[in-house]
Amino acid sequence: MDSIYSSKILLDIVSVFKNIYQQSKVILLYKNQTQQIDGIEYSAQNIKKLRSFRTNWEPNGLESVQKINDITDKEALKIFKNYDINLICPVNTSDKRITILCLCENLNTDDDLLFNSFKLLAKNFEQVLQNDFLEKSLKRSNQQTKQMISEMGALHEISRMFESSKNIDALLTYVLEKCMDLMNAEAASSMMVVEGTDELEFKTVLGPKSDGVKPFRLKIGKGLSGWVAQNNEAILIPDAYKDSRFDPSFDKRSGFRTKSMLCVPLTYKSKPIGVMTILNRLDGNPFTESDKNLLTTFASQAALAIENAQLLQATIEKERLDKELQVASEIQQLIIPQSLPKIKGLDISAVYVPCKEVSGDFYDIIKINENEYVFVVADVSGKGIPGAMLVSTMQAILKAYLEYSTDLKSIITKLNDRIIKNTTEDRFITFFFGLYHAEKCTLTYINAGHNPPILIHNNTINRLEKGGIFIGCLPWDYEFETIQLRESSILALFTDGIVEAMNDNQEEFGEDRLIDIIKKGKSLAMEEVREQLIKQVKEHRGGKALEDDLTLALFKRI
Repeated sequence: MDSIYSSKILLDIVSVFKNIYQQSKVILLYKNQTQQIDGIEYSAQNIKKLRSFRTNWEPNGLESVQKINDITDKEALKIFKNYDINLICPVNTSDKRITILCLCENLNTDDDLLFNSFKLLAKNFEQVLQNDFLEKSLKRSNQQTKQMISEMGALHEISRMFESSKNIDALLTYVLEKCMDLMNAEAASSMMVVEGTDELEFKTVLGPKSDGVKPFRLKIGKGLSGWVAQNNEAILIPDAYKDSRFDPSFDKRSGFRTKSMLCVPLTYKSKPIGVMTILNRLDGNPFTESDKNLLTTFASQAALAIENAQLLQATIEKERLDKELQVASEIQQLIIPQSLPKIKGLDISAVYVPCKEVSGDFYDIIKINENEYVFVVADVSGKGIPGAMLVSTMQAILKAYLEYSTDLKSIITKLNDRIIKNTTEDRFITFFFGLYHAEKCTLTYINAGHNPPILIHNNTINRLEKGGIFIGCLPWDYEFETIQLRESSILALFTDGIVEAMNDNQEEFGEDRLIDIIKKGKSLAMEEVREQLIKQVKEHRGGKALEDDLTLALFKRI
């Protein structure tokens, strides 16, 4: 029974009519947009609700005050006689409810004073109803204003949090806490799309049983959260267990009971990045469209902030990697010869060009004594920091072994064993090294899977292939060979960055061009030959970027 219909004004009406007209009760009938009329009886003793009356009657055309005997509508007469009513007055209400004030018992219905006073009291009651409606409307408006101010304040706080937060988990937790508070919710959660997959993963869980929730993944398209992520559409579910998309497995695992549910997508540039879910209003009512609109607004802000945070983290990570690359590059530059030794009877020139900040290529000319020098050229599989790290490891081990021995076979066997132990299966090193004796003009070498160095004497071409498999893969019994460097002979050590340099037509530079350039420059200093060779490799590539590291060392017997 509405409180307005039990207001003091109606009791006052009863009192007036009792004193003046010996009328002991007043009946109020009201009807919504239904097939039912409800009644309330007011008497000096109490207020009681009358039995409802089913009817198709629409009370149109009623006068302000009307006798029952003057009413011709049979359906209306049936209703009024059911309640023993003999005088009625319609009352206009702001809530669109059809309301009729009625007098019962024996009355002199020809009494004008009765008519006028009844009409006056009905108008008074009508005004009470209007005032009550306005008061309730004002309260609702105030509540909505307060709610809007609270939501705007929360949105402002969240926006400030978005601007300052670099931690996505903390940001999501803050947003969900605010939403739970504003929507009077029992629990909340967020799930994020796992990069490179079609799955969602729990990131934040708040509310009862949250401590017992273990991170798990959910296929996009499965369950309500998966449906929201797939369709990029917010959903409002009054009863989750009545929705076929709801997956109750989480409730079974956690012991939580999902009732009403509100789930909205986290979307950035039409791309789903996650979902936010609010569960169970504490007052037992389902969530509203207003709640959905509010959560959708927060979610759009959160998605933008998450993307910004991820971009910021990516930028920080890139800066960190760039710094590491810079340091690695500086370290690698230190292990590449800064100047070449002067070796009796040899004209030497060498160059090293990395395609990235750090390289997998390496060369060195190591002085053992006045007569013995070790020539080394190597190429590590892969580029960047991992390749550079393996190069520096190999160089350090090699120099340590050369401190005690120049036995090439023993050194490469130990080096191979150490590299196997210190690297992964997908990392290996093609490796050529030789021991040159300046007095004898001999080179004893082992080629471990490297591009065979080319020895040119007049028109004779020899490729130094003796050795075995590249190092860092399998234990191996390496072979060695000793050759003579005759006068005017030219030895070229190089990596595949030269011979495999590609032009726009996917043609390699090739060994033939390398040999031709060296042969044509046999009367020139090796510095000039090296410059000519690098220039022609560059011209061959045209505008194509260098795709591999490039290393070249030339030795001419003079």
